[in-house]
Amino acid sequence: MKQIRIANVQDIDNIKRFLGRADVSSEGIDSIIDHFIVMEDVDYNILATIGIERIEKDGLLRSLVITQGLDQTEVLALFKSVLSLAKKKELEHLYLTTNIEASIQFFELLGFTKIDMCELPTHLQTSDHITQLCHSVEPMFMFIKVA
Repeated sequence: MKQIRIANVQDIDNIKRFLGRADVSSEGIDSIIDHFIVMEDVDYNILATIGIERIEKDGLLRSLVITQGLDQTEVLALFKSVLSLAKKKELEHLYLTTNIEASIQFFELLGFTKIDMCELPTHLQTSDHITQLCHSVEPMFMFIKVA
């Protein structure tokens, strides 16, 4: 049995360790912990996490880490939870970046649309996360309307 919930302050250290094992940056998590979703097993071990970095009225998905063994239905439930959280936080759009071509089809099934970087709102193009990402990989961008 797995549980999906919004993270809280008590989860910060566990999420940082979980992301660290996957070599994913945990920078800034302390200030946006209420914008994170975690999936746990019955022993409260984190199995997956995804966060939203709020930038004006939009959100940028980040810190997506999923352990092996989760099935597509569980991953879908994780994404439905993060979309619900985005609505609760009154965000207008969610954006994501990926450098894995094979993941595009999965995100399209969730309702995301592929866009070019020039189609990103300026406030996202100039964000620290996007700026750093563009220097290290050639990301693909996608978005979904939340409201």
